[in-house]
Amino acid sequence: MLRRLVKTRIILLAACCLIAALLAIPVTTRLGKADDLTGRELLSVTRVAHGGSEYAGLQYVTARAEGFVNAAAFASAGATTVAGIVEVKVGITDYQDKDLRRRLDISPLGGNMGMGAGPTFLVYTGTQGGGMYMGNEIRVSEIAASRQWAMMGFNTINLAIERQLVTARQRDEGNDYVVEVKFNSDDTVRYWINKQTFLIDKVTTRYKSQTMIEEDRSDYRRVSCMMLPFHIVTKLRGQRLADLTISNYDLQTVIPAARFTVTATP
Repeated sequence: MLRRLVKTRIILLAACCLIAALLAIPVTTRLGKADDLTGRELLSVTRVAHGGSEYAGLQYVTARAEGFVNAAAFASAGATTVAGIVEVKVGITDYQDKDLRRRLDISPLGGNMGMGAGPTFLVYTGTQGGGMYMGNEIRVSEIAASRQWAMMGFNTINLAIERQLVTARQRDEGNDYVVEVKFNSDDTVRYWINKQTFLIDKVTTRYKSQTMIEEDRSDYRRVSCMMLPFHIVTKLRGQRLADLTISNYDLQTVIPAARFTVTATP
């Protein structure tokens, strides 16, 4: 028993020494080594920075936030021009699972904003985009937008590292490495990876080589054993869609499959 305890302590000490040695390597040397990494290897390092095995084992993520959303999302056709320059403060609950399904529940803050008649949410079921607006079912005709929104979820990195998706390193931009993940000939996701922290600064999706959705991520904080962003700004085709501050993440609660259907209610 004593011998096993001593052996365990030696292993832990060696691990600590290794970590200390890595941290002691000058930033320029670490950047030089990273310059030689492939896209998949860079994403592997990024996953370690975000949580390693904890991140790899994620099944569900629920993020609760509040912030400003472009009012055009709630406007009628006749009011779209005016609504496009107005942002409404709302509460958001973002549900994601490892199968790249996603749902966004939207609730009013400081007034019902005309949303009190029923649930308002957007969802990508895995095959179609839709949801409800004040309890009335809606359909997203441009399925590519819904699909790419779901592709920005947490599990795309895992799929790329596990060689289920094609990855390609792009030209560095400023303080970021850039890696592209290809789902098919039309749909790709690009990651801007900070050269110092290896955390993700920005994600964009591209449909037929045209940028569709952009997401800037910042204010990283520790959640359990992971580092996750608490400030996210989203743009759709260059126009700001949402500026959200996340209050908390739930990484344990199982999200029922029914939550990712078009007609499901909370």
